[in-house]
This record gives sequence, structure tokens and C-alpha cells, in this order.
Amino acid sequence: MAGILSIQNLVVKFQDEMESLRGISLEIEQHAITALFGPAGGGKSTLLRTLNRLIDLDDVKQISGQVLFHEKNILDADVNVTALRRKIGVVFSRPIPLPLTIYQNISFGLEAAGMQDKKKLDQQVESALRQAFLWDEVYDRLNDPAYSLSGGQQQRLCLARMMALEPEIIMLDEPTSALDPISTARIEQFLQDAKS
Repeated sequence: MAGILSIQNLVVKFQDEMESLRGISLEIEQHAITALFGPAGGGKSTLLRTLNRLIDLDDVKQISGQVLFHEKNILDADVNVTALRRKIGVVFSRPIPLPLTIYQNISFGLEAAGMQDKKKLDQQVESALRQAFLWDEVYDRLNDPAYSLSGGQQQRLCLARMMALEPEIIMLDEPTSALDPISTARIEQFLQDAKS
């Protein structure tokens, strides 16, 4: 039985002739947590960047194979990459908040997708921040700059920003590598809650 994401014989080679991925085949099941382990430079981040087409921004010489999502090859030229990135969200190891307020970091993607109703925006922002276990820490300072948050809070803010768009697949690249034990526990709880 095929998973929600089916990777078949994926090869990614960069312009410098470095082959980052060679013959990767993997089924990713729905409502499951899948972890990738490997050495630094082993291609884990390249795989994640390929799965939501951020790889398009890199200096890539060759991509071959298939990545099927809802039975459509996401590597095809006719794929709407913006829509794909809403369905397959990614947060990298170093949090990158937008240079906006805490509230705007969450509402930005929703507004870009056409949501204009202030009440609905408020509800989505609160819901996403609650999912990321951040609401209780920031509810009274939503208009503060996102950069005023600690590293662990910024990481959870980036998770909330992604969750506001209700992706079907959540990909995290070393989300707890630089976090304290409390923030790590909160992100692990977030993942358990999100998979159900």
C-alpha cells in the first residue's frame, strides 16, 4: 500500500557534480512520524528541500526519479509550487521568523492565501500558537517583534506559522538541535498531537 508520499529512485546532483541523493526510495505513511538519521552532509536536508520544491532555488544540475503526492509527481514542471508548499510544510533547524510582529508571522501566510476576515485571522493565529505551545507565553504581546522571542520560542513560532496553513505533511529539519529540554519537550508534544 502506498503512503501519502512515495519517493521512487530519487537522484539529486548539484552543478559541482556532487551527488547529494542517489536512488532514494521511501514510502511515508499518513499520520506517522518518520525520522531520518545520517551523518552531516548525508543529504537529509536536500531530501526535505526536494519534497517541498525548495530545491528549485538551489544550483541543481539533475533531478530524476519520482516523488508522488496524491499520485501526482511533484517534480513535474506543471506543479503549482506555492500550493505544494502549503500542503508540505517545512521548518529548518535555525528558526527564521519574518521581520514582523508575532501576530503577523502567523497571519502573513493566511492573508497571502486570501483570508481577510479579522475575526477568522485572530482565531487561526491563536489556534496555531496554541498548537505550538506558545500562546500562553505570547498572548499579551502579539504586537511585539518576533525577534524579541527566545530561540526556542522562535522555533515554535515557525512551527505555528506553518501549522496555520494546515499542511498535510509537516517536515522538520533538526527542530530541537539547539533547544533547551523544556522547548524540546514542547516540540515533541506538538509532533505527537499533530500526527493524530
